[in-house]
Amino acid sequence: MTNQPSKQPNSRWKALRIVAAVVLNLAIVLSAVYILYHILDHFNPRLHFIEQSDLPFVPSLSIVIPILTVLSVLFYDLLFVAGAFKGRRFNKGRFFLIALIDVILFVALSLVIITHSCNLLMRLGCQTVNEAEVVAQLSTPVPTEAPTPAPTAEPTEIPTIEATQAPASADPAATPAPTDTPAPTGTPAPSTIPGLLGNKFAEKFTDEKQTQVYDASNVVETLADGTEKALIYTYSSNQVVVEIYRCKNGKQEYQIADIYVRDINCFKTAYRLNPKDNVKTQKYAEEIGAIVATNGDNFNAGKISDGLVIRNGAQLFPSGGKKQTRYTSDLCVIFYDGTMRVYDCKADKIDYDEILANYPYQAFYFGPKLLNEDGTAKKKFNSSLGNYNPRTVLGYYEPGHYSLLMVLGTREMIDYNGKNHGNGKSPGMTFEDLSLLCEQLGYTMAYNLDGGGSSSMFWNKTVYGHNDRTHGDILAVVDLD
Repeated sequence: MTNQPSKQPNSRWKALRIVAAVVLNLAIVLSAVYILYHILDHFNPRLHFIEQSDLPFVPSLSIVIPILTVLSVLFYDLLFVAGAFKGRRFNKGRFFLIALIDVILFVALSLVIITHSCNLLMRLGCQTVNEAEVVAQLSTPVPTEAPTPAPTAEPTEIPTIEATQAPASADPAATPAPTDTPAPTGTPAPSTIPGLLGNKFAEKFTDEKQTQVYDASNVVETLADGTEKALIYTYSSNQVVVEIYRCKNGKQEYQIADIYVRDINCFKTAYRLNPKDNVKTQKYAEEIGAIVATNGDNFNAGKISDGLVIRNGAQLFPSGGKKQTRYTSDLCVIFYDGTMRVYDCKADKIDYDEILANYPYQAFYFGPKLLNEDGTAKKKFNSSLGNYNPRTVLGYYEPGHYSLLMVLGTREMIDYNGKNHGNGKSPGMTFEDLSLLCEQLGYTMAYNLDGGGSSSMFWNKTVYGHNDRTHGDILAVVDLD
């Protein structure tokens, strides 16, 4: 009997096999990238290991990968049925190895896609609030003496509106008018000026708005560590006082905004929930007419799974009236009475009901907490990002007296307009350095906001800092006059 040679697949089948292999391998590579991205993003969403601005295709992979994978598998199946692999040696071990890899990939990919889809549906479900209802709820007067929280600059993007009502004591109109009856001996006289500060720092406020820019080379103070502190800008009115200082010690450079407000509504936030909006500090600040502004905690509804986020009295997270019991990052809350509280997620008991009962106005979820309860520097921090970096800090002295601190870091000192401020580089600060500086500045509480390429401070139509990365929000001072 003559052995007939096996029929080899022609060039057409060979080309189809190559195409199928390329498509399947591409799906596997993209799947690996997508899964790695979401693993890193889930376990450390603030690390910015992969920036969406650097890899703009990453979010769309949730749609591309399943389609590509299914098509490639179907393609392979059709080739098998059509006999494209006829005559090729069949390796059972290799086949089972490929099948095992496919099963693992399908399971992992399915879990990631399901999780991602659930988060997406949650955000879309939260954003179905009617715009008219949002505006009406935020603007309808509450039948008490409490002020109604003002809407944010983008009311259409507020996913849930659980506006917290300010206590009556936060209303300037509710402050008792002074009387001619002398105060008892040893008792402080009642405030003659309504608002958070009362008579404190009254000499700083002016009936008419005044601004002044100063020469940054005029040193007004030398700190204990030899840092030269120069006053560079002031703004004053009947409601707001802002004094901005630039400090230098060798290559180390940072900027401080000393802030006094009589009405807590002067201390606002502005934000976007869609990271594709590509908004930076200056655009946020100009939209709301900010006197001074810094980047915030970069809240994004798709990047956190726990914590509490409140903006201008409206609760953004958790949404749908859900109660929050899980906190894996430090929390900072400013209340309507002007007080500020920073919670250590490990050492402090964070009572969600208690926070809401005290009328929260802003709640930031990033951290870490930088000072102990007695205002001294901390040595241990609830964050893995403690190396030298650009920094942004929210500082607190007392109700109505706050501070914003922006530290230049290891990136080139280039402002929003692309102008280089010098050839040298500021080394930035570690959390230990930052904590010591906050203690030196006299803050009673201090909270670290987003840093790195987001760190920036807007004032007098310019931006100081890096501002090379878009971010989710700002913390700003506005004048209500």
